[in-house]
Amino acid sequence: MVSFRRKKKDDIAASKRDEAKGPVKPETKSVTPRAAALPAKPPTLDDIPDLIEQMLTSHGEQSAAATKRIYELCDVGHKQNRVPMVCSGKYDVLTPLAKCLTQESGDGRHLACLALNNLSIPTENKRVISLGPAAGAVIAGLTRVIAEDKQE
Repeated sequence: MVSFRRKKKDDIAASKRDEAKGPVKPETKSVTPRAAALPAKPPTLDDIPDLIEQMLTSHGEQSAAATKRIYELCDVGHKQNRVPMVCSGKYDVLTPLAKCLTQESGDGRHLACLALNNLSIPTENKRVISLGPAAGAVIAGLTRVIAEDKQE
């Protein structure tokens, strides 16, 4: 940004010293193994079957990472995905999210709560969540989270 105000003498001297040192090399960031494990592309609806499988077959961080990707698919920037994820019949995201609610604690459970919160916003989804095939598991899981009085 260009500034048109007068520089103080000390500022001028400092900038001349910096210019004399030569160009500044940009710092390179090291890639941590955890960051490298996450795919670079954002998730799409086509990724849901693989994410569901990962949520159901893995535990800990891998399951939480898959749950996070499901959450990202229905966050505020992807409102258009909420109804297809629940009502289309192509994906059963409610059963694995209900399974995540049974975890003792951790990111997976918290992310499952966030995803269910977003998925419950459209009117069309409310009936499927409350009366559909996974309704019992979802309601039981949410009741358990509420009963444990954790801030999720």
